[in-house]
Amino acid sequence: MRLEILNGDHAPPEALGVVKTLLYRPDLFGGWFSDELDGVMRGPSEWSAGERELFAGFASHLNQCLF
Repeated sequence: MRLEILNGDHAPPEALGVVKTLLYRPDLFGGWFSDELDGVMRGPSEWSAGERELFAGFASHLNQCLF
């Protein structure tokens, strides 16, 4: 089962809900969402991938997201 990769202490507990959502039913949500996210974060842009990661991290911080 794919969710077994979440066992262990390699991921912060706060992130597990997001990861479980992406892996549980990839045909329903996780698959296409991951593809779209990859396009936004790594596709063609005037911003580098690092700048986009920094912006995403800052937005998560403002939203009080722990990961």
